[in-house]
Amino acid sequence: MSNYKFETLQLHVGQEQADPATDSRAVPIYQTTSYVFRNSQHAADRFGLADAGNIYGRLTNSTQDVFEKRIAALEGGVAALATASGAAAITYTIEALAQAGDHIVAQKTIYGGSYNLLEHTLTQFGVSTTFVNAHDLAEVENAIQPNTKAVYLETLGNPNSDIPDIDAIAATEGVTAVQPVKYLDTEGRWSSSTDGAVLRVQQLPADPAADTEANMNRLTLLEGRMPETANECVVQVLGHADPVPLGTVVTLPEDTEDIRRTEYTVVGQVQDPQYFSANQETSTVGDGILDALVFVQDGELTADYYTVCYLKVADAAQYDNYSDEYQTAVDTVADRLDAISKEHCVARRAQLIEDATTQLDDAKQTYSEQKAEAEHQFAQAEQKLTDAQRELDAAKAQLDAGEAELATQKAALPDTMQSGAATLVSSEEQVLEFEDQLQQIQLLVNLKQVADPLLGYAETALNNAQKALDEAEPEDEEYTELRDALAKAQAAYDNIKGQLDGYQAQLDAGKQQMYAKRLISSPNLSNTDLVTEAKAALRSMKVQLLQGQLQLSTGTATAYTQFEAARAQLDEGWAQYRSGQEQLDASRTEYETQKADAEQKLAEGQQQINDAEEKIADIQNGEWYVLDRGSTLSLVTLEQYADRMAAIARVFPVFFFLVAALVASTTMTRMVDENRLQMGTLKALGYSNTSIAGKYLLYGIAASVLGSIVGIAVGFVVFPTIFWYAYRTMMFSIPTFTLHFYPGLALGSMALSAAVIGLATLQACRASLKEKSAALLLPRAPVAGKRILLEYLTPLWKRMSFSQKTTARNLFRYKKRFFMTVLGVAGCTALLLIGFGIQDSLLPMLTKQTTELTHADLTISLSDEKALTMENGLADLLDSSSGITSWGRYYTKSVTLYNAEGEKETVSLVAAADESQMTEYFTFRTRQGHKAIAFDDSSVILTEKTAEKLGLSVGDSFEVETADGGRRSLTLTGITENYVFTRLYLSQAQLKTLNGGALPAWNAVYGQTDCPTDAARASLSSAILACNYVSSVSFIEDTTQMFDGLIGCLNYVVMLVIVCAAALAAVVLYNLISVNLGERKKELATIKVLGFYDKEVYRYIFREIDLLSLIGSLVGLVVGIPLHQFIIRTVEMDQMMFIRSIAPRSFVFSVALTMLFNFAVCLLMRRHVRQISMVESMKAPE
Repeated sequence: MSNYKFETLQLHVGQEQADPATDSRAVPIYQTTSYVFRNSQHAADRFGLADAGNIYGRLTNSTQDVFEKRIAALEGGVAALATASGAAAITYTIEALAQAGDHIVAQKTIYGGSYNLLEHTLTQFGVSTTFVNAHDLAEVENAIQPNTKAVYLETLGNPNSDIPDIDAIAATEGVTAVQPVKYLDTEGRWSSSTDGAVLRVQQLPADPAADTEANMNRLTLLEGRMPETANECVVQVLGHADPVPLGTVVTLPEDTEDIRRTEYTVVGQVQDPQYFSANQETSTVGDGILDALVFVQDGELTADYYTVCYLKVADAAQYDNYSDEYQTAVDTVADRLDAISKEHCVARRAQLIEDATTQLDDAKQTYSEQKAEAEHQFAQAEQKLTDAQRELDAAKAQLDAGEAELATQKAALPDTMQSGAATLVSSEEQVLEFEDQLQQIQLLVNLKQVADPLLGYAETALNNAQKALDEAEPEDEEYTELRDALAKAQAAYDNIKGQLDGYQAQLDAGKQQMYAKRLISSPNLSNTDLVTEAKAALRSMKVQLLQGQLQLSTGTATAYTQFEAARAQLDEGWAQYRSGQEQLDASRTEYETQKADAEQKLAEGQQQINDAEEKIADIQNGEWYVLDRGSTLSLVTLEQYADRMAAIARVFPVFFFLVAALVASTTMTRMVDENRLQMGTLKALGYSNTSIAGKYLLYGIAASVLGSIVGIAVGFVVFPTIFWYAYRTMMFSIPTFTLHFYPGLALGSMALSAAVIGLATLQACRASLKEKSAALLLPRAPVAGKRILLEYLTPLWKRMSFSQKTTARNLFRYKKRFFMTVLGVAGCTALLLIGFGIQDSLLPMLTKQTTELTHADLTISLSDEKALTMENGLADLLDSSSGITSWGRYYTKSVTLYNAEGEKETVSLVAAADESQMTEYFTFRTRQGHKAIAFDDSSVILTEKTAEKLGLSVGDSFEVETADGGRRSLTLTGITENYVFTRLYLSQAQLKTLNGGALPAWNAVYGQTDCPTDAARASLSSAILACNYVSSVSFIEDTTQMFDGLIGCLNYVVMLVIVCAAALAAVVLYNLISVNLGERKKELATIKVLGFYDKEVYRYIFREIDLLSLIGSLVGLVVGIPLHQFIIRTVEMDQMMFIRSIAPRSFVFSVALTMLFNFAVCLLMRRHVRQISMVESMKAPE
């Protein structure tokens, strides 16, 4: 079936023939768990696997069998096993691979059941699991242990549906071990100090002392112990600061993220192998300078990513760290990592965007809720303020009404009192009137009481008269009288009755009036009751009149008392009103403040959301920085120092060797010349030239070998030890130091020394052995005297004394001695001048750079120009800071320059937003003559070192590589003096030309500060770093400190060179003078016999030596100048140019030191001159 394609396999594998029972082409589904055995033997064979067939549905099933065969064929496997669930399949697989004591590495984002199986169930069976981020290859590789049996991944992952890069995880060729590391930079404070510090908190591996490949960069414990609990740490203080005492508590800011606690106790001092330089690394927090490393236990840092991963490259350990083979092995793996980095960076970007978007959505939701809640609270508060104002307004209206009523009552009081008085008068009149009326009524009642009987009498009389009249007859005389009497009676009756009716009518009218005035209870009272009630009413009216009089008399006092009480109530009401208004105003002010604050916070929240959206939009694909050891500051610093030492080592030993070889050759040549008599004797006795020369050759080589041995010991032990301790004291904290012996170098130097001395000896022996034995047995003929140049200068020659003339003749008579001495002394003087000259080139360089050439002592790098435009940003801080005297916006970028021959150099391009600040912050001048260089719209100014390397002169054209990989040509308008860093200064017009016609974003700030102390600079740096879009801050003091260390160490080496040069000068002078005296013993003895005093002999011989030394010193100065230039150019670094001139004092010091050694040797040789025996010397042949 292996020849069939996937489509065929997925249809037919497992059932190549039709179903034997039904001839079905499709696979039948047998839904059964039990099978029938023909007999017990059949069953035994099935269970014993002697007969292939079905036993039980849990073990085999015909349909399942086809499925398993088909899956195996499709996946390229030998066999497959189908289970009822995925969990069962996972369990079967891991149980088949791992046993008790084994280990599994699993992806974090897996199904919950899988996680529980690995994390909880299998641990009960002794199988442990480490969960990792499957997208972090370093974390996966670091988690793999020797007992790891499987890496468990799920695709798609749960819950993120992520797809691990299984191929990349499986292996990165060439990587044998990975150590992922988490660290964070933060500010902190030691309990033993009041000063703050910038700390790098780094997480230790689970077992810091584990001797495994993955445990790289193991710490060296210097004091104390390693952390044993979560709140303990070990530290390494960087730079030259004092160690932190054990027991010190380091406190981190409370808002420090991605760490479990903010206080740790120091229990040990350690040395990280990556940090051994006194140069402190930079940081993005605090003042930007890293002060210490703090190592905490595994698990203390909670970030979900690693900051850096250290890799161990296969086979790299077998090569020297600085060899080409080592670099090739590392670069090969780096290229492979670069190849897989892009897709991981894309995935990381997508993950960051997704996470950030999720957090942003949550933040937006929270913001919306908080905004709605704030608006609701604002509405409630405004309603409460409105209600309170309404209540106060109502209260004010009531108070105003009360004030008006009180004023009205006060104004109405006099009228009220007058009205009351009038009412009393009226009431009194009414009482009087009523009394009169009552008297009349009483009178009427009395009259009526009198008249009522009279009416009865009149009526009786009338009746009697009527009766009498009725009884009389008209004819009676009496009838007329009776009729007259009846008329009179009737008239009397009518009169009385009329009066009574009048009285009654008046009484009735009085009743009606009194009833109308409510003085009596009824208008139908009897006259008697009328009088009674009227009297009662009169009494009541009098009482009321008296009460009215009393009230009128007391009403004024009561009214004023009530007015005062009302006034007090009104005043209290106004006080309460004012208090309420003040409280309302305060509440309104507080409300407005809180509302403004809340609106500000909401605005800030909205701005943060906007910034977050902008940042999310700005998220770019990340980049893996695959770096080798050459990127580690300490290693780079050490390499730079070693390179400078190597540069010095390539130059000075040559000069030392040449001088030493010259002196040694001179010594051997003169020794051979002095032994002419012995050579002649040996030759006369029959010795061959070879054997005679062999004697001297053996002597010379033996001396050379012995001297070389001493030199090798000094060179391989003494000097390295001195240099090591110098560098260790000043720059590096490396706990171990191993001396290395290089046999090839030792043998080569020894052989070269022996060869030089041997050749010089052979040449001298060859010249002497050419002569006959008889000639060798005779003294060498004196050199013929000749007139010297001074003798032709007659005026000068006549004025010279005898001894001076003798000295002059001797100087030029023995030319070989002259040149040997002059060259020897010249070499020593040149070495001294070179040493002092290097000091002149090194020591004042930084001072000259920072005080004369560069005037900006603050540099700020920006990640975005928004730092200078945003509100309350960097620009506002710089303008308001008292530590900043001036500042300007600049553009800096590393660019590559090309000359016409294609040679290239990398420099920093510098341009200013305000071109007037270019000359304010930088001095443009030539090094020789200090001629000012103008800066205008056409300016293209290059620092001298780069111009020199590229062979450029003013007016030459060169090319600059642009961001798109192209090149643009510029014409050089000036070459400026500069010693630290290499720069290309451009005007804005030239920058536009280089940038395609537009100005780029300003990405740097240069400033001048007034921060004389480290504390002031640290405070300013912290404030600047706290601004958004600020990448780094550096002060000129940081740069000078870095270069000061290098210059200090180089100066230490130079001092040793000067000492060695001085020692060599002393040895050379001693040797030359000693040989000179030895050659001239007979001459000196002769002049002593002739009567010369010792002082005259001293002047005779030492004057020549002084003149030769002086001439040699002057020659040495001439030779030392170009040699100094050569050495300075050789030891210069890429970003540094040393001062190319030698200070006048160095010439004086070099000559003075040479002459001092000459004087000391001459003083020492006086004893030898005094001890010359005139008799013995005269006997000895020359």
